[in-house]
Amino acid sequence: MNFNDIIGQNEVISRLRAQIKNKKVGHAYIFSGPKGIGKKTVAKIFASLAICQNSSGDENCGTCQACRLFRGGSNPDFYHIKTEKNTIGVEEIRSMQKDVYIKPLYSPKKVYLIEEAEKMTVQAQNCLLKTLEEPPLYAIIIMTTSNYQSLLETIRSRSVIYNFKKNTFEEVKKYLINNGQLDINEASFIASYADGVIGKAKELLESSEFKELREKTIEILLKLNEKKLIDIFFAYDFFEENKEKIEEILDIMLTFYRDILIAKKFGNEKMLINLDKKDIILRNQNNFSTENIYKNIEVIDDLRNNIKKNVNYQLAVEVMLMKLQEEEL
Repeated sequence: MNFNDIIGQNEVISRLRAQIKNKKVGHAYIFSGPKGIGKKTVAKIFASLAICQNSSGDENCGTCQACRLFRGGSNPDFYHIKTEKNTIGVEEIRSMQKDVYIKPLYSPKKVYLIEEAEKMTVQAQNCLLKTLEEPPLYAIIIMTTSNYQSLLETIRSRSVIYNFKKNTFEEVKKYLINNGQLDINEASFIASYADGVIGKAKELLESSEFKELREKTIEILLKLNEKKLIDIFFAYDFFEENKEKIEEILDIMLTFYRDILIAKKFGNEKMLINLDKKDIILRNQNNFSTENIYKNIEVIDDLRNNIKKNVNYQLAVEVMLMKLQEEEL
């Protein structure tokens, strides 16, 4: 894979290409953007160009020893830190630092990729700072993060920052048509849920669970609208069982309410995101008042914000469910 295979991110890629061509690569980078936006992919392409013995700036040669080892995942001049744990500790950074001061074996540069750098503890970040202050000329450190603010200001100020932007709806849809063999309607549906993140679109494309999750979520919204108190308890069990998928559930809820609103205001089924659910949407549109839809959307956004603030999950969900059942006064 090379930069020509990346969809979007033109500004980032243009600048990285220029640095390789002009041999003016920096010593520390932060790639910031939503999860699934392509930060790690771009970082690995950049690394492959930096360690290639014959790089043109657009592609690695693919034939030199550095390239062959990199492709096989065994180039000692590429050091990748990633973890399934919640944190990256100081010992992992210290191990990296010991390696930093060993000169490259096969390549003109040594590249260190710290994936999900926001997981670094404060102690780990302070330890890394020592390397960023006096890096060897051959060392390149790339940190990818979906939470830029979690990195210390001293880390940020010593790094070149690249912000990865979400892809356009059309870019995501084109990717799905070309790579998922979907028709336009199916691709449009998944692209709407992907919210400009091709990684998320790919996950949805490959997930059978998503379809089941959407079916159940829409069923719950319709039940809640019947204003029966017992449905709150039925609904809460669903939210508790799918706690790890709460972001997807909230997205489904918002797009459903959005479709109800579109149906009420315009009556144009072609504008619906959940086009395959048009019969349900058109049949139920008169059961939702416009005022209640706007209120419900605000309630869902409140829950999303509260979850980010680490409030009590059970309490926050129960409050949302009760508010969704309330009539607008």
